[in-house]
Amino acid sequence: MRTIFVFFIMNLAIVIKAQDTITQPWSHLNFNNNPDNFQFAIMPDRTGGHRPGILEDVINKLQLLQPEFVISIGDMIEGYTLNEPEIRQQWTIYNSFVEKLGMPFFYIPGNHDYTNQVMSRIWEELYGPSYYYFIYRNVLFLCLNSEESTTGEGTAGIDEQQFNYFKEILTDYPDVRWTIVLMHRPLWLDDETGYWNEIESLLNARKHTVFAGHSHHYVKYERNNGKYIILSTAGGISELRGPDFGEFDQVAMVTMSEEGPILANLLLQGIWDENVVTQELYDMINSKNIMVEPVFVDENKFTNTEFRIMVSNEYNYPMWVYLTFDENPFLKPEIISYQKEILPNSLDIVKLPVNTITPVDIKRIQPLFLKAWTVYKYENNRQINVDSKFGIAPVKKEYCHFANGKIWIDGVIDEWEGLSFRTDTRSPKTEDIDEYYGDFDGSFEFDVKYDHENLYVALSVWDDQLITDEKRSHWTQDVVHIYLDGRPLEISSNGRGENQSDDFLYIIFAPAAGKKADANIYQKQRLPQNTTIVTKKTVAGFDAEISVPLSYLDLKNGPDWENFRINIAFADYDENSSRTIIWWNPAWDSQENYIGSGMFFKKPE
Repeated sequence: MRTIFVFFIMNLAIVIKAQDTITQPWSHLNFNNNPDNFQFAIMPDRTGGHRPGILEDVINKLQLLQPEFVISIGDMIEGYTLNEPEIRQQWTIYNSFVEKLGMPFFYIPGNHDYTNQVMSRIWEELYGPSYYYFIYRNVLFLCLNSEESTTGEGTAGIDEQQFNYFKEILTDYPDVRWTIVLMHRPLWLDDETGYWNEIESLLNARKHTVFAGHSHHYVKYERNNGKYIILSTAGGISELRGPDFGEFDQVAMVTMSEEGPILANLLLQGIWDENVVTQELYDMINSKNIMVEPVFVDENKFTNTEFRIMVSNEYNYPMWVYLTFDENPFLKPEIISYQKEILPNSLDIVKLPVNTITPVDIKRIQPLFLKAWTVYKYENNRQINVDSKFGIAPVKKEYCHFANGKIWIDGVIDEWEGLSFRTDTRSPKTEDIDEYYGDFDGSFEFDVKYDHENLYVALSVWDDQLITDEKRSHWTQDVVHIYLDGRPLEISSNGRGENQSDDFLYIIFAPAAGKKADANIYQKQRLPQNTTIVTKKTVAGFDAEISVPLSYLDLKNGPDWENFRINIAFADYDENSSRTIIWWNPAWDSQENYIGSGMFFKKPE
């Protein structure tokens, strides 16, 4: 049985169907549609050294917002001239943008618009009175000319005639629900302002809000039983230091409610149409426009090499790239920085010779970090900035050997005859690092092999406090993380842990509890069919054997695969709820990740 609710609102029937229950999936049905409520926008200062393109952006954003009307609080043109043709040309350009708006636009003069007798005469010719009022839905709007008492640049105020005009208006309309006062200069901050103080005194007893500009930074004041707000800019000169300094390009969106105006300061950079991110732009930002060829060495000592950095622009927009290199105690690049424009659909190769002062043990070398900035000049002069960081270092070439004998996936690792790779106190660690007390607290060693059917991993974990329970979450017990990337060398070596489960295999398991042998695998259904993990508890912790069908590597790199990238971590969870993750190599999605780490090459049978 269903209940049908029918509401008649503004002669429109709204029908809601729901199950016949006491509670319903909505908070209430008092729709926010008071016909007396409305929205209007205020446009702050554009000039005083206007920045090209901002006015166009403001007009476009106002068309998205669709207020009922727009009010400018002045400084619309640069002005400050007696050259009449120039003044008229500036107004022609400005009005060409205003004409694109579908809603009414109200002009209020600023000091750049109404500086001298020539400009005031042109104003009156184009727009008529320089101060006026209107009433909309019982809200009184007073549009003041704060520049009428101008005796020269830098001075302003209200003259007696204007004061008498607004005095009469305020007398004629004592019972409006709110009074909105708009003017260019925040006259309440100045001493010599003509009759402004008298106007302000008339506002004291009524509900009112005052908006001004001119200062090019946002500030809200509470005075005279009202709120007095200086808006920021809409293209006017500004350092644009952000909201903390009140310096931003904005549109003020005001909703007139029963309780008074509700102001939303909408920063232009935060207002977008449906094309804020298109598929093309998403692909551009996430493209691998910088790739580094890894350098693998067989020797334990390193002296010099050359890295090749591929910078590509696969799009139809200009791109600039800027590369810098951090200082490194071992690796000395011969190039300190690199900057170049990369033309659309082109590739540039940066050759980076790197050497050491003396031969260095490759295990001691810390990665040299490359910082990259790429900038696309996108549509409508939009600038797309992408920052990235790469660790580069010569990598010891490691091999995955063919298994000469049968590997039994039973958790017993005797047939491996020792494991070649292990973590120690110097290995990367994340999360509760202060709770880690050395190798005995948590560490592991491992090895990899393959045969004609599977890739194998053997693992031996040391843990002073093994916590495993099938009823626990995988995040509140001891677990192993294995990351296996089977894609081609140039792609997997540059991987940053993106697109988990799509680009690489992500295996998480806890050792089996009790007498069971099969590991407690996290989301086992994600793994390739016939993936097997078996664990066995030991005096020191537990051992594990893992097999992954070679069909996975065939899928990612073809049947003639020659390499894969792997990283392993042990998440050591203790009863005090601390969790320390010990990594063999830095996590691929971390800032410490470096190109080619964990790469293994197939050693033929």
